[in-house]
Amino acid sequence: MNRNWQTKKIQRIPLLRSRLLLCFSAKPEMAAIAPKHIFSSSLSSSSSYSSSPSSLTNQITKFTVPFSSIPKKSAPPCVIRISNSGPGSPTPASSVSALSTTTTTGAASEAFVSRFAPDEPRKGADILVEALERHGVTNVFAYPGGASMEIHQALTRSNTIRNVLPRHEQGGVFAAEGYARSSGLPGVCIATSGPGATNLVSGLADALLDSVPLIAITGQVPRRMIGTDAFQETPIVEVTRSITKHNYLVLDVNDIPRVVSEAFFLATSGRPGPVLIDIPKDIQQQPAIPNWDQPIKLPGYMSRIPKSPDKAQLEQIVRLIMESKKPVLYVGGGCLNSSEELRQFVELTGLPVASTLMGLGAYPTADEYSLQMLGMHGTVYANYAVDKSDLLLAFGVRFDDRVTGKLDAFASRAKIIHIDIDSAEIGKNKQPHVSVCADLKLALKGINQILESKGIKDKLDFGPWRVELNEQKLKFPMSYKTFEKDISPQYAIQVLDELTNGNAIISTGVGQHQMWAAQFYKYKRPRQWLTSGGLGAMGFGLPAAIGAAVANPNTLVVDIDGDGSFMMNVQELATIKVENLPIKIMLLNNQHLGMVVQWEDRFYKSNRAHTYLGDPSKETQIFPNMLDFAAACGIPAARVTKKDDLRAAIQKMLDTPGPYLLDVIVPHQEHVLPMIPSNGTFNDVITEVQYYSANNMIVAISIQYYFANSIIGAILWVQVQQSHSRVISCISGLNC
Repeated sequence: MNRNWQTKKIQRIPLLRSRLLLCFSAKPEMAAIAPKHIFSSSLSSSSSYSSSPSSLTNQITKFTVPFSSIPKKSAPPCVIRISNSGPGSPTPASSVSALSTTTTTGAASEAFVSRFAPDEPRKGADILVEALERHGVTNVFAYPGGASMEIHQALTRSNTIRNVLPRHEQGGVFAAEGYARSSGLPGVCIATSGPGATNLVSGLADALLDSVPLIAITGQVPRRMIGTDAFQETPIVEVTRSITKHNYLVLDVNDIPRVVSEAFFLATSGRPGPVLIDIPKDIQQQPAIPNWDQPIKLPGYMSRIPKSPDKAQLEQIVRLIMESKKPVLYVGGGCLNSSEELRQFVELTGLPVASTLMGLGAYPTADEYSLQMLGMHGTVYANYAVDKSDLLLAFGVRFDDRVTGKLDAFASRAKIIHIDIDSAEIGKNKQPHVSVCADLKLALKGINQILESKGIKDKLDFGPWRVELNEQKLKFPMSYKTFEKDISPQYAIQVLDELTNGNAIISTGVGQHQMWAAQFYKYKRPRQWLTSGGLGAMGFGLPAAIGAAVANPNTLVVDIDGDGSFMMNVQELATIKVENLPIKIMLLNNQHLGMVVQWEDRFYKSNRAHTYLGDPSKETQIFPNMLDFAAACGIPAARVTKKDDLRAAIQKMLDTPGPYLLDVIVPHQEHVLPMIPSNGTFNDVITEVQYYSANNMIVAISIQYYFANSIIGAILWVQVQQSHSRVISCISGLNC
């Protein structure tokens, strides 16, 4: 039986770990065969392993494919020089140059002073920490465990890196995201093996979908135990293969300096994303003298980094702008690093700007040229502009389904120009007429230079188009139902915007509160808006606010959250208190999973399926008591239930030093509007639902649709229910 067990274990190793151990074994040669996001390889079926798990490490290198055996279809191998300027000055990707001859990484900066003598051996964990220091890391979000203890011990010996201790690894990775999203610098999180590593999965997937530079470091069981189902062993490289830009399993302590340099370069260059480094415990403990001048060879990846935009293409874009009558800018998260160039482009052309959820702040949402957000819950006039446009300039976007709805109907009248740094996004969902795969910042600079050199600003006249759009703004302003005494959630966000003058960094969870925060807070600058867009991960807001507060110690950070999302990482209140982070939490508490309730109302005849978060036996009471959570962590808190008390309550929250939680009780019947149903078109947009209450009954009396420049007011479906049934129902679409 023992022999069968052993054979079973060894047979599993090539099946589960062939690519993990070989392709991700920190061998630079393997990078040459990288696909879009993942460097991968495969083994011959004849590959064999010894029946002794302890010999696994020694056999790993036998299957490494030499670079010389890989067919070359492009330029010679690129070697990257990465110049690190020491703590506090992370190297931007733009400072990395690709050379065709062998050079060194230059990682040992003249300004950096090591704690160790050059020829002094130190543990692998100390090499890792020093590598982070050399890349300018000053903050990490790390939760210790058995397989990562050596790293934490090394962190205590660092004079420059502060560890912000989360209360859950998911809180740590979301905090690292908040740090990266708000600063533009790569965030770093660390977790132990097994459950610690798997707790990072949601954050890694979120970072990949939203293009966030992230370095995740995980401890792993010792090399001799890999593949034996050891305690807290998880093949995290395999688990995260499809949700990281790249990942490594370090099998040689001497590879650590190069792996860390590659990880930072990969995370921040091209389309940013997460990189995972998995380090076995024995590697962390092994003494070595680091070589900080190792070459970095990433020819496969370097061949995919876009070159400078072609001037002829940029001139073609300018010609199309001059020929158009109804152009619209459609900007996304890819514009966050190009805000200055984007503003100059709008000044030169006068084009209206519609933003995706992830692009909010790239262009000021209160500006006269802004149409605010487009898409499912975007403004009517933003969606109108795209629908009627004859030229759509898509900058740094991916034509996400929550923006486009039914693809065939999206911008169906327009020629489409798509500029993006990721070639995989061009033509993936919507085929453009003109495509430019390039750094958007460089492309916009080039376009602006052409516009200025030819004096085109004075030749463009989109006055009639702006008049048409301004009429739509007047017809369909962002509005919401107001109550005499109760607090509209939208109103709470508007008051916060007024009292902060639109200057706060805002983080959110996911749900109705997220959409209202996108609609009613006026964002002035990039990296002011932090939310989980592509993945839609509840529980993001509170830990993301932690990361933002660490990265921006002199800036007001407010987490606008919902009770459902807030509860998913409520433990991070302890982190906020212990770290003395002055985060303000404005909780829009409706005792429900509001967005799910909204969809139940519209598509499931208001059938409630486990969306009530309160205590069913005490529906008149607020449950749980969020103030008790705050009190348990020593954080001041208050609750406000009346509209007349709201402004003073928010002002008190803002004036109170340190962290503060304000529990704002809001009605659960509110819907996020406007709304274009999933896979719908602009003609399906729902703009208004009006209610009245009588005799403890709630009645839907009017639904308005926008269609063909007119309002069709009709009672499509009137449903009367007891108030505890909690909502009105309506079937969306003109054919209901």
